[in-house]
Amino acid sequence: MVIDYFPLKTGTRLEYKYKSTEFDGIAKIYIDILDVAKKPGKITARAQMTFILRDTHETEYKITKDKKWVITADGIIIGGRKEFPLPPREGVKWDEHPDANAIVSMSDKLAIKAGKFTKCMKVVSSLAGGDAGKSVRYYAPNVGYILEEYSGEDKNCEVELVSVGKIPEKPKKK
Repeated sequence: MVIDYFPLKTGTRLEYKYKSTEFDGIAKIYIDILDVAKKPGKITARAQMTFILRDTHETEYKITKDKKWVITADGIIIGGRKEFPLPPREGVKWDEHPDANAIVSMSDKLAIKAGKFTKCMKVVSSLAGGDAGKSVRYYAPNVGYILEEYSGEDKNCEVELVSVGKIPEKPKKK
């Protein structure tokens, strides 16, 4: 059975807490999968990221999965990136200039606010080849992106999954 480390299902809401040296406090972030389109060899999802701190910002972006990659067009810490190649395998490396990335484990165990996870994939990114810091991120089977610790020249951040649920229905206008 193939393990899906980045499931895309319409109506899914992922809630994260986000700490960064760029601001005071802890931000709440929602990633909502608004809809998913499937074509032979490619899945495209329309996602909405809602960032809540003192005010609220919403941005919409695409997530694509094809036979070779999972690619996000935006993200919490940095803009879009190649999340990981498909199928994911320990030891796989790729460059996304100027960063060097590698899947270093497929068997990590994590206990975070959202729960306990096993068989997690660990991706390490050496920012600017390691000169500018590093990022360590984890993906849980059938859940997706659950934790990232980012330590760069410009900022230090942590993103942690708090819960997975459904996008709440908007109240009907009377």
